[in-house]
Amino acid sequence: MEANQKLTQFMEAVNRSTAAEISRAETEAGQEAEQILREAEARCKADSARTMAAAKSRITAKYQKRMSQVGYQGKTAFLSRRQTLLMQLFADLREKLNAFTASADYLPWLKKLLRAHPPAEGAAVLLREADLQYKDELEKELSCKVTFRADNAILLGGLSVLSPDGRRCENHTLDEAFSSQLRNFYRNHKIDGGDE
Repeated sequence: MEANQKLTQFMEAVNRSTAAEISRAETEAGQEAEQILREAEARCKADSARTMAAAKSRITAKYQKRMSQVGYQGKTAFLSRRQTLLMQLFADLREKLNAFTASADYLPWLKKLLRAHPPAEGAAVLLREADLQYKDELEKELSCKVTFRADNAILLGGLSVLSPDGRRCENHTLDEAFSSQLRNFYRNHKIDGGDE
């Protein structure tokens, strides 16, 4: 029996040794698996953080671009509307000036303008073609001899006085007053073209 007992003891020793080896291998494998899982989790978190940062950056850039576009569109719409209103305002003013020059108040105003800016002897008074009809009435307002001529550059009305030597011209036209108002409006309201 001793041989059986030795065999049994040997088998038990082998079983214990194998069980210990298996237990140690299982522990090492478990530790290795835990290490692999920790590393995988850390990589996953790092990848996730990078992905989130990249997505956040793309979304932020897209948002900023869109806000910039909306701001630009809003400003463009505002400037366009302001320009439309400005053009309407000055179109209305032009209509009122046309109505004034067609009214009975125009000739008295033209006479008063000529008296306020009397020309020198031999000067030329420049008028619209349509205003040459008032030549005789305007001559009565003067104490010197002048000539009256049509000036195609005068569209709205008023008059210019050209010196006898032709070197100086005093512009008292409604055209100049209208253009001056438009330039001043542009300049005072910082609209493109106001400094020209």
